Amino acid sequence: MDKAEIKVKINEGFIRANVLFEVIGSPKEHVEGALKNYLENIKLTANVIVLKEDLEPAEDLGNGLFSTFAEVDLMVKGLEKLTWLCFNYSPASIEIIDPPEFKFQEKELSNWLNDLLAKLHEIGALSKQVSAENKMIVQNMNRLIKNAILVAVDDGHHTPKEIEKRTGIDFKQLKPFFEAMIKEGKIHLMKDQYKRPGNDKKSEKKKKK
Repeated sequence: MDKAEIKVKINEGFIRANVLFEVIGSPKEHVEGALKNYLENIKLTANVIVLKEDLEPAEDLGNGLFSTFAEVDLMVKGLEKLTWLCFNYSPASIEIIDPPEFKFQEKELSNWLNDLLAKLHEIGALSKQVSAENKMIVQNMNRLIKNAILVAVDDGHHTPKEIEKRTGIDFKQLKPFFEAMIKEGKIHLMKDQYKRPGNDKKSEKKKKK
């Protein structure tokens, strides 16, 4: 597309921008492939015109992670489409090239702001849902760990090392659970050994048998 054609598109309401897309992950081939797929999908999008693209090979960031980016000169039809591009492809940065200034009708600006608010509300609702799900997972995991501790000390007195071996969990991570369960009266600590209330009676019955 030559300069004259670009100018015509700008007069039709298109916005020209220099957009930087970045992908971080692993392995290297996946990162490079993901960025190429990003660009291919963008090219197929209505009211988006890619004028030029410059892809960089993935660089090793260490810890098994790789990073690659693409600098893309593109045009989109209106601010609404540019906002859509931001929400759906999360570019690292955007530099507006043309037009040098914007003029909006009241209705156009209201529609754009309402679309923006709708997306923000959607993100907020999703964030609350994920937070609630994570909270439930943590609660269930805590119950499982407490049950594992009760099973580990059910048949007598056990040292931290023994409990660590029985549960498969490092005792440093278990310590907060032990402190809470001692306060709740679910387990007792005697001479660096943990036991459930009533374990002594159980042991005596086993000996008599």
